[in-house]
Amino acid sequence: MPVRYFIVPASPLEDCEIYATGVDYFPETVQNKINAYKFTVHHWAHRIQEHAEILVPIFNEMVEYMEFFGDSTKMIAQGRNPLKNSQSKLRLQSHLQGFKRIKQIHASSPKTYQYLTMIEEKYLAFLRSMLWSLEHSSPTQFTVEKRLPQGFKVDEVMPLFEAPKFAKIPLIQTLSSVYNYMNAYLEVFRQIHDDNSLRQHPEEWPVRTANVSASGIAVNLEKRFPNYSNVDVLLYFPEDEQVLQFEGSIVDIRSDEKTQTERIAINFEFPDGALQDYLQTQIQKQEVKECMSILF
Repeated sequence: MPVRYFIVPASPLEDCEIYATGVDYFPETVQNKINAYKFTVHHWAHRIQEHAEILVPIFNEMVEYMEFFGDSTKMIAQGRNPLKNSQSKLRLQSHLQGFKRIKQIHASSPKTYQYLTMIEEKYLAFLRSMLWSLEHSSPTQFTVEKRLPQGFKVDEVMPLFEAPKFAKIPLIQTLSSVYNYMNAYLEVFRQIHDDNSLRQHPEEWPVRTANVSASGIAVNLEKRFPNYSNVDVLLYFPEDEQVLQFEGSIVDIRSDEKTQTERIAINFEFPDGALQDYLQTQIQKQEVKECMSILF
């Protein structure tokens, strides 16, 4: 059934430089996707002919920047603060200047330059957010300045490149692959950001499909929890402005290769009877809606 839910470990990691939930944000399914995008970038970049002497180094630099963003995100997920390392700190701060090489293509190919700056705009927005959080967080709290933005111009343009007419154009495919590679890392950081900021804002939880019963829930996520660990499961029903909170335990995790996600099954531990009754009522309402849609 479609439902708004929020799931986090019941206890964070201990003895960390920066607060970390303990979630594995880079399971094998996510890492495989990242590696595939990186391979595709290099595959198409080295098939570019026009302005290749300028464009290939540009794309290599972009991959390097994004990979370092990803490495920093991995450190954050493990409770390590990249700013504690002087070299990492200098490198992150220098990346705030944007991709250094892209100006080289401005004169000879202004359209390509425009696409590159669109990618850069989104990358820098996330990088600024990361640095702000690193500068203001502590071992007991991961602090966020504001919600991460949505709906960048590049998010409107890049899906257009998936049209069949662009399938064999190396430059277009390289741009698309760089965008996908970047997004894979940015969305991991978004998950960390949201896991630390959205608990008190259920109205902002996305509506997602889940297998829900009165005794547990199964979901598909692009992250992984430790086996048999305890988690907090919150469900939000906006029609009643009702948030249900259950203590749960992870009973099964399986990689879903088709969707490139982790299927996570959670049992509710000693659930409150009143909460169970309310949830069962919501499940029955959904069943009625589905039956009505079939009939009419």
